[in-house]
Amino acid sequence: MAGELIQDDRQAGLFRLHRSVFTSAEILRLERERIFGSAWIYVGHESEVPTPNDFVTRQVAGRPVIFGRDRSGQIRVMLNTCRHRGAEVCRLSRGNARIFTCFYHGWAYDSAGRLVSVPDGDSYSASFDRSELGLYQPRVESYRGFVFATFGAAAPPLPDYLADARHQIDLLADQAGKGGAGGAGGAGMQVATGQHDYSMRANWKLLMENGVDGQHGITVHQTYFEMMGNLGVSSPTVVGHRTATTGIDLGRGHAMTLTARLGSAFSSDEVERDLAARRAAHVARFGESYGAMMLDTSRNVNIFPNLVIIDIQFGIQIRTLWPLSPGHTQITGWQLTPADVTDAVRRYRLENSRTFWGPAGLATPDDVEALEQCQRGFEAEQQVGWSDLSRGIEDPSVPSELPQRAFWRAWNELMSGVPFEREGPRWDTSYLAGVRGG
Repeated sequence: MAGELIQDDRQAGLFRLHRSVFTSAEILRLERERIFGSAWIYVGHESEVPTPNDFVTRQVAGRPVIFGRDRSGQIRVMLNTCRHRGAEVCRLSRGNARIFTCFYHGWAYDSAGRLVSVPDGDSYSASFDRSELGLYQPRVESYRGFVFATFGAAAPPLPDYLADARHQIDLLADQAGKGGAGGAGGAGMQVATGQHDYSMRANWKLLMENGVDGQHGITVHQTYFEMMGNLGVSSPTVVGHRTATTGIDLGRGHAMTLTARLGSAFSSDEVERDLAARRAAHVARFGESYGAMMLDTSRNVNIFPNLVIIDIQFGIQIRTLWPLSPGHTQITGWQLTPADVTDAVRRYRLENSRTFWGPAGLATPDDVEALEQCQRGFEAEQQVGWSDLSRGIEDPSVPSELPQRAFWRAWNELMSGVPFEREGPRWDTSYLAGVRGG
């Protein structure tokens, strides 16, 4: 069925998408099985659980999980469901615990997921084997502090799966001082305390499209740019009625848009001095070309299927999403920052992030409204059945919908088995020449 929902004719310069992909309950059932059941799914950042026995609980691909470290400090991802009768064994959102005890019947598990206590254990037969009844743990791998899990047996190693998206994670991780992901004693990248949970009455894939849509900002976020203009902050470069963005297929369904850095508010002489000193330190550490790519560009990155990372002048957002129904999506956003920034720069980044992405911000509510309008428009699917994503398919040098096409081709391969080839130029790594190293 899925193979009939995309018209992909590169020779004719045509890419169309049938709108039932946003409305069909059967398609969503297949997505949960074939995509979320097989791909690498982002779980969290190592800095969220910096010390042994730290944990957070959350939903990952629709499954309740405990994300944490065991007593030796090893990262663990465990399904938060008792092997006895299914109740969640941890009811807290975060904390530090050596033991998780099920509220229902008292089965207890250690921070490595081993079943360590069963009340009245002598009542069971000789066939009862505690060693086989630990918390279920999917395959887990980490790249530069970003932790992923997969529930599929055939997933490739994580670095291979990330393809050229791994270079974008490198550009994030290297913004920190030396010290890795930000664990205990480290000076790496850290997720700020708190998260933004919200939902939209629209299909999850619309937000994945939106994350790498370089064209909607001038119209949808007009109020934000007007506010910035009134504060004397420059807007993105506009040519005619479009922003000067570059779309890049990063392989395996991952994609990005690349622009010059956006202006920002809440700055000060102190912040500007701190940022200039930070840039000089990174250039001294890595070289000018790498430092410029890291700090002088804005990058919106989709990591297939449901992770968006946005790195712009004033902050870095990590965003994941999960479909509750064809027309209802749950979203979570976190802010990532170098652990070693000054207090002034930290305040500057968080204030800008709240203003742009926050619950009362001038970007996220606009995006939600636009996508909910799309979902309502899909009610006319029987009369207007196809969406066109052909922009720029014949000329990758112009702002285009190439990043969206990259997502949909990977989606189509997993859903229907139709293989695809990447479109457009590959990610140019010439900025790595002469990198001095970390």
